[in-house]
Amino acid sequence: MEIKYIIYIAIALLLGVILGFLLNRKKSDSDKTQLESKHKELDESVIEPLRSTADRLETENKELKQKLSEALASRTTDLSPDSEDRIRAIESKYKALLEEANQQCLQLDQQLKDAVRGEASISSAQEQSALVAELKKKISNLEDEIEDLEDDISEWKGKVSSKEQECDELNKKSEEQRKKFEEKINDVRDSLKVKEEELNCKMESLNFIQEILSAKDLSNDDVNKLYKRIGAFESFVKGPYLDLNAHLYSNYNSLTWGEKSGSEALQEKKKWVMDNCDQWVASKRKSWLDKKTTIAFVGEFSAGKTSIVNRILSQDNPNIPKLPVSTKATTAIPTYIAGGNAVSYSFISGDGQRKVILENTFKKVSKEILDQVKGVSSLIKYFVMTYQNKNLNGISILDTPGFSSNDSEDRERTIDVINECDALFWVFDVNAGTINRSSISVIKEKLNKPLYIVINKVDTKPESEIRKVEQLIKSTLAEAGLQVEQFIRFSSKSPLENIMAPIRNVPRSESREAFVADIHNDLKGFLNVFDEAIKTSTQDIGEKTKTINGIKDDIVEGIKDLKDECDKLTRIPTYETHFFGSDKYEMSESKFSKFLELIDRISGERINYIIGKVDESLDATAEIESMYSWQS
Repeated sequence: MEIKYIIYIAIALLLGVILGFLLNRKKSDSDKTQLESKHKELDESVIEPLRSTADRLETENKELKQKLSEALASRTTDLSPDSEDRIRAIESKYKALLEEANQQCLQLDQQLKDAVRGEASISSAQEQSALVAELKKKISNLEDEIEDLEDDISEWKGKVSSKEQECDELNKKSEEQRKKFEEKINDVRDSLKVKEEELNCKMESLNFIQEILSAKDLSNDDVNKLYKRIGAFESFVKGPYLDLNAHLYSNYNSLTWGEKSGSEALQEKKKWVMDNCDQWVASKRKSWLDKKTTIAFVGEFSAGKTSIVNRILSQDNPNIPKLPVSTKATTAIPTYIAGGNAVSYSFISGDGQRKVILENTFKKVSKEILDQVKGVSSLIKYFVMTYQNKNLNGISILDTPGFSSNDSEDRERTIDVINECDALFWVFDVNAGTINRSSISVIKEKLNKPLYIVINKVDTKPESEIRKVEQLIKSTLAEAGLQVEQFIRFSSKSPLENIMAPIRNVPRSESREAFVADIHNDLKGFLNVFDEAIKTSTQDIGEKTKTINGIKDDIVEGIKDLKDECDKLTRIPTYETHFFGSDKYEMSESKFSKFLELIDRISGERINYIIGKVDESLDATAEIESMYSWQS
């Protein structure tokens, strides 16, 4: 703002001189001539230089003040104390010059008033001219100082530029360090997030276990009594009953099972008994299976089996609720879904007890949660979920995780529950294009249920691609020796009847309903065999007894004959007394020959006869004993 004041002063001075000159022109020609000459002199020597100087100073001052402001604001620490003193000195001179200019302005104003009144004089103009010249000189000196200051500013600019380069390098290093730090922070944040998720998972697992351990039994006294009776019958069938079969089939080749006999018949029958016993026990213990057709669904992840189950449950009726559980819950552990009077959630514990849990507990079940729980099979065998749904009348659905688990206990648990079902529906995603070989191996070795293949999501492939996938599955299963009841093509757009018709045609296993009667009839058959064997054995024993009695009579007669000949033998030697010799037994030569003959007969024929009869008696007795012990 100081330069502007100087410009204003110069202009005011110019105007004052011009006005003074105009107002005094009439007063005196000589004054006019002098004023015009002074005006011209002022115009040439003072006004024009002042005007140009003022313009330049104003421009430079703006630039200088901006640069100085920036330098002082951002690099104050880079200015030397001498430079700061010079800046303050120039500022003081600007202020003094401004004050002096203000005084000149006041004097010019006074001269202007005098000129207006006609009182202006050449002398005052000359004095004013001298003052202006002096002011011009001061301005010139100030310009010199400004030039010096500009040099200093140029030096400061160099320093600032150098500092800016250093700052740029520091900023660059700082940016690199910031990026590294951000990367470390992100790594730490990611690790923290993982740990946080792991901690949350562990906490959820802990809460889940606490809720499972605190679950209450659903059973009552009557149910417990029923379970004990079922358990006792199961123990009898798998224990003494199978032992009896093993003994009979091993010793009586006349016993048959189907078209086989002996050990082959025993193996076939044992397998039938074990399978049907398990199914009978399961159906009696599990009300959701009793007198219902049970369908097991198995499939790899995202094959779409849960979507199929939901369509079966809803029958495409939007007013019927779908399966009110998440995919995680139904595929983490085998889950039975059956009709009921109300929504309920329960699980079968490791000791076979049914325990009730809340819906929130059930929905916590996921693979991540179960991975945190070691030995989950000792706590939970499978889940049972019931809810009102008329479409579940006569049907029970088993949703399973499949056979791809790395945990052998999980696989065995899945196999056990599937063997309780009437049929297995294996769901394939037509887009997968592969078959799980391990699942084929498990089904072939462990399962003996009718197998249905569901090729799902067929609406996503052309007919030619679907035929290729179906042919691949057929050839692969055929090579493995697996028989398929039916191949079913299905999708979310397929008619529901495509899946419901095969389900309705699945025959419900009547064998588990008649299992007790079958065991009873089998035991009656054994009893008849025993009765017939006893009758036959009694007859045989009677005959053997007669034979033994005859042998006994022969032995007695043989012993009598032996005794008679021994008596004869003792009578052959006679006791003779001699007057001159010792008394002794003596016999003639003929009697001695007879004596030797008798000894040979006794030690040979008679003894051998008795021994032979005793052996016959022992053999007959052993045969009788074998008849009583049911040994052939």
